[in-house]
Amino acid sequence: MKKFFKSFVFARCGFRYAFKEQNFVIEIFCAITVIGFSIFFKINKIEWLIVLINIGIVLMAELFNTAIENLCDLMHTEIHPTIKIVKDISAAAVLVVAICAGVSGCIIFIPHFFIN
Repeated sequence: MKKFFKSFVFARCGFRYAFKEQNFVIEIFCAITVIGFSIFFKINKIEWLIVLINIGIVLMAELFNTAIENLCDLMHTEIHPTIKIVKDISAAAVLVVAICAGVSGCIIFIPHFFIN
């Protein structure tokens, strides 16, 4: 049981580090804004599930991206062409997920702006 609770301490340390990353903070701000819109427009359960899954996936992708970038920086402190490709692909993955989340958000919220 002690090991289980210790894993939360490690996760908290990871979050504290992630909050030093500008993109993660922006994504948290966007998530809070979307949750606010969700409450304001009283979206249904299915829409809530879609919103929460999208928020989780975007934040998870950013956390993985940050981990990959830090690992790459540890492996090669100087500029390396292959490391650049790995970091660029990792950033592109976050972009793809964020775009999909944004499109999902538009599909959910745009009708609420015109109905209410």
